This record gives sequence, structure tokens and C-alpha cells, in this order.
Amino acid sequence: MSRRAWWRRVWGIGSLLGALFLLLVVAGFAASVPEAVGTVRAFRSADICTDRSSRTDCLHSKSATVRSTERTGGKSPRYEVRLDGPAGVPDELDLGTDGPLFKRLKPGDEVIVTMWRDYATALSRDGVTQRSGDSPESEPEWQAGLAAVCLALACYLLYLGVVLLARARKVAEYGPPYGFWFFGKCTLWAAVAAVPAGMAGAFASMGRGHEDRGWLVLVAVWVALLPGVYFGVRWHARRRRHAARAERLYGPRPT
Repeated sequence: MSRRAWWRRVWGIGSLLGALFLLLVVAGFAASVPEAVGTVRAFRSADICTDRSSRTDCLHSKSATVRSTERTGGKSPRYEVRLDGPAGVPDELDLGTDGPLFKRLKPGDEVIVTMWRDYATALSRDGVTQRSGDSPESEPEWQAGLAAVCLALACYLLYLGVVLLARARKVAEYGPPYGFWFFGKCTLWAAVAAVPAGMAGAFASMGRGHEDRGWLVLVAVWVALLPGVYFGVRWHARRRRHAARAERLYGPRPT
């Protein structure tokens, strides 16, 4: 066996090991979805703590002092509030937008932080409350979306591993087959398709009692988009081949 073919087999084994690892990650994400759904359900049904209630699953308040505020980022800005407070209060909290409270805050202001478990869900001052991005609301959709992306990558690595091991000499002599690039692009766009699927899932999960819908809608939309991804990549590849053939026959188009 030539040295180049030997290295192709090594890469094939590495691809198969990578596919196995990603499949284990997919299983981990999938197993964590029910727990995340239960956490969201508990959060949405949480009431304000009373003297007799446990502070584990109810909303309670802690006082803190604003150390500074900062708007960071460009098109996707973060509105960060840095806090000094007792144990459990985060050092930084992203409020998501500049209103209604963020734009009023200044260093030294005393604020009330609404806590649930280890989440700081809102900030209040002088009767004005603004919710933060620190909540378990979108965790089931995140888990399902990451599982979908990892599954797409695992399938591609599995394909690479099988081809490199079965056709190591041919790949070393003639180069990678067409499927290397074609299925690679399909994998990339399948991962991108998880974004609109996640948006649909987040919309479907809104409202109390809909905690189970979001990740199911995400998976359903993602699976429904996969045929479009495949045929879209195939159409684009065919168009490029036709353009390359026309250029060989008739020369480049005049500009």
C-alpha cells in the first residue's frame, strides 16, 4: 500500500471515530430534551415565594447594585448590566434591549433581581421591570437544534470514513469522489436549516402548556427542509457543471 493510500485509511478511521463521538453527543442532547422541557414547565408555573414555600421552585427577589452598564456588539447588540450583589446574583446580566429599564440605569442604582433557581430572570427599579435573557425558555429547542446539527455532521463523517477505507487506493490515485463535495455542501446547508427550524420551534413553544411543542416542531420542520436542501444543492451543482461545459465549448461569456 502506498503512503498516500495509507494516510487515506488513517483519515477514514478518524472520520468513523468522529462520527461515533458525534452520535454519542446526539444521544446526550436527545436525552436532555425531556429534562429541559420539565424545567421550562416548572419555570412557567412558578409563583412568587411565600414564607411557607421553598425558594427552590418559586420566584424570589434579591437586592443588588448596578456597577456599570454597557451596550456591546453591532447588528446583534448585548445590553449588559454588571451587578454587585449577594450570592446567587450574577456579575453580568443581558437585558436584551435598551428599554424600558436598561436606558434608565446608571452606576450606583439599587435594583431588585428576580431569581428562579440559578436564573436571574428580570431586573426591577422604581416599579419598572425588564425581563432578562437568563431563563430556561429556549433550552429544549437549543438541545434539539444542536442534536440535529451534530446528526448531520455525524452522517457526513460516516460517509467519509466508509469511502476512505473502502476506496483508499482510488482516492489516493484519482482524488476524492464527487460525493465528498456534494454531501459536504448538503451537510453545511442541513446545519443552516436548523436555524429557521429553531425559530419555528421557539414560536410554537410560546405559551403555558406548549412546552412540548417547540422541539417537536423544530425536528419536524428540519426534517421537512432536508429534501429541499438536497435538491437545492443538486440543482446548483448541475447548473455549475452546465456552465463549465458551455465555457469549454464556447469560451467564457463576454463581460
